[in-house]
Amino acid sequence: MIWNENAECMEREEKKELQLALFQQQVKRVYENVPFYKKKFDEAGFHPDDLKTLDDVSKIPFTTKADLREAYPFGLFAVPDDEIIEIHSTSGTTGTPVVSGYTQKDIDIWGECTARAIAMAGGDKNSKIQNSYGYGLFTGGFGIDHGAKAMGATVIPMSAGNTARQLKIMEDFQSDILTCTPSYAMYLAESLEKEGYAADDISLHAGIFGAEMWTEEMRNSLEEKLGITAHNI
Repeated sequence: MIWNENAECMEREEKKELQLALFQQQVKRVYENVPFYKKKFDEAGFHPDDLKTLDDVSKIPFTTKADLREAYPFGLFAVPDDEIIEIHSTSGTTGTPVVSGYTQKDIDIWGECTARAIAMAGGDKNSKIQNSYGYGLFTGGFGIDHGAKAMGATVIPMSAGNTARQLKIMEDFQSDILTCTPSYAMYLAESLEKEGYAADDISLHAGIFGAEMWTEEMRNSLEEKLGITAHNI
């Protein structure tokens, strides 16, 4: 299914023109508003005016994980603090956490992108989405939440864990789309079997899984055990 026909069915050349215009706008924005990027671009001999085609992306210096950590917490924000309405962060288990700030426009774009993913998986305003990605500083749960609400679907904000309750809610609320990491989806599928649930006890038809690597074997197993079509996000 398609959520935004104008964007998703745009002619390739028209899309390239739009990508270039938005890319030029963004590069100019960070150069003028984020001292880190001005310094990095200047040191590399790059100026936003040098970006004339999409191929010119090769002229822009890389932003590394070390750069993101060095900018902790708010060194890469391009807007005043009073425009930030939501903040997320990585766990920092391998080093300094990486922080992301979101304006209302960012949230709207985020919701638009995930709404497209949900529609691609067969979701619409009548869907009941059991969102078992973690809610909190991790972005996973909120991305699906924003997208589902953008399309008018019903969100069941389970977050991760509490597997017995997950299964009970899945049965009682007749959730039809499951969103979570593929490893947790596999655990839920195995728990369904252990707890004696029958295939027709649940109403799932699709799963939207991501945030970690998974194999084609896992996909096939999830589809068989849960009776779904499994999608990567």
